[in-house]
Amino acid sequence: MGNTTPMSWGAGCRRIGDRTTDETNAMPQQKVEEFWRVRIDSNVWEQVLHLGLRQKFSHGEEIISAGERVERLCYLHSGEVCMKRTSMEGSEKIIMHIAQHSLFCEVPFFTDCPITSSFVCHQDATVYFFPRETVDAMVAEHPEIAKDIIRTLSEKVSVLCNQSASLGLDSLEQRIVKFILLQYNSLPLHSNEIISLGSLKMKDIAGILSVHRVTLYKAFKELESRGFIKMLSRNRLQIIDIESLSAIAYE
Repeated sequence: MGNTTPMSWGAGCRRIGDRTTDETNAMPQQKVEEFWRVRIDSNVWEQVLHLGLRQKFSHGEEIISAGERVERLCYLHSGEVCMKRTSMEGSEKIIMHIAQHSLFCEVPFFTDCPITSSFVCHQDATVYFFPRETVDAMVAEHPEIAKDIIRTLSEKVSVLCNQSASLGLDSLEQRIVKFILLQYNSLPLHSNEIISLGSLKMKDIAGILSVHRVTLYKAFKELESRGFIKMLSRNRLQIIDIESLSAIAYE
């Protein structure tokens, strides 16, 4: 399995998730509800990792295929996975991204029905698989494991509710702006600071926002022409007018 090539970052640019030690002058976070990314960051599974089967995946590898019956509970120890649905015509909808230290595939595991979506490795990942009988024993012996499963499902329900509401009520421009603001909220940023979209490409963002990537690119360029953002090389953008973006998000 090959390794993904790390992206190089320009001066003054920080990846999503990096932190700064100087938060005193950080710009205030914008009010926007998460609708595509799940970040549980639970460590309660560390005590039972020895009971699971460890497997590594590279970027682009399919971990769980659509139509598969899920017989093992999956815990993402490191990396990031993407849940997507593909139509008969080949169109794809990204349902959510799941960050490290979180469960995935728990719904088809507990319902014991074939999964209709697939899970693909987005960033090189280490996954632990727990057979059904092992999960039953863990839940009985470790109540914190059961609580974490409930918490994870609750977080995902919240994300999917927000996504459904955004798709039904927001304009494309509002969805794009909310996506930008979620990136903005991921770390303390200062006025006019450059952020990176990390490993997300235009195609990925289009899948998240349920729009064709050409339409998405034109919408980004429109925001740029109005002086709200500036699109840069190496998958980066600069927020020029955060107040105007916030106004668009909830106009």
